[in-house]
Amino acid sequence: MKKKLINIQDITVVMNRASRGLTIEGVMFIDKHTHHLTFKPYNLAKYQPGYYQRTKPKLIKKLPWGALKQSIRNNILRLSVPQALGTAQTIAIFNDHVAQANDALIDLELKEFC
Repeated sequence: MKKKLINIQDITVVMNRASRGLTIEGVMFIDKHTHHLTFKPYNLAKYQPGYYQRTKPKLIKKLPWGALKQSIRNNILRLSVPQALGTAQTIAIFNDHVAQANDALIDLELKEFC
């Protein structure tokens, strides 16, 4: 009976995660030089110490067809309108939501300075 071996690259990362009972993401392939089955773990940032996860945008105002949010760098206005409403109603809803978003941003600025 022939033994089947798996060559594991970066064994310390794999053993650390396996000993904690966590999953190990990676790729398994047959190495073209040695012709052995090889496992190579992905070098994911979330597994590294000091990993910084991006903060979620803060909700400024919930709108009937979407939301106005504020991230670290951007103000985000998202709208989703069904196509069944038609072009004229969709344009009216967009204009109304933009006006509401503008008012919400002005109110936010006034709250910060007063």
